[in-house]
Amino acid sequence: MNEEKITIKAEVRKSCLTQRAALREEERKTKSLIIQQKLKDLPDFQKADTVMLFLNFRDEVETTDLAEATIACKKKLVLPRCAPKGILLPLEVSDLAADLEPGAWGIREPKLTKEEVNPLEIDLVVVPGAGFDLQGNRLGYGGGFYDRFFMRLKPSTPRVALAFECQIIKEVPVDKHDAKMTKLITEKTVYDFNQ
Repeated sequence: MNEEKITIKAEVRKSCLTQRAALREEERKTKSLIIQQKLKDLPDFQKADTVMLFLNFRDEVETTDLAEATIACKKKLVLPRCAPKGILLPLEVSDLAADLEPGAWGIREPKLTKEEVNPLEIDLVVVPGAGFDLQGNRLGYGGGFYDRFFMRLKPSTPRVALAFECQIIKEVPVDKHDAKMTKLITEKTVYDFNQ
């Protein structure tokens, strides 16, 4: 990736994160509940036996209740742990209180003692991001963790992003290694990029 593209991505990322941070806490909580329900209503979620989620950090869409609901539905919950060299470890979690610890950057992550799940067994991946466009492109946080991880999934595995409507931009600057999302859920609607 060239320096100009890196700079553009950093500027767009900063703008998207500023928009997200401007949401009031009450507004963020209300919108998060709507987004969580939309995900739970998705056939992709309902038929999935193994679901990989992210646990919200800072002002992301809240997902802790979603993780609890996934466990309560008797689905296998997989959460990511950041490992060296930009690798995401998909680890199984059955108890949020006992199985987590603060990881990289203070993000709640599964303990290393948890069992690693084969990415080919994951039926649905729910993804965070800084910004999105309506062509299915995702602007991550700059580490490339998810883009590398997506290559380890079955090609048919749905990649569903959760974001607030204010994180949608006209066009995400992309590179050839950037993976598209299959769906994006906001408080407004479910955008389906498979159609």
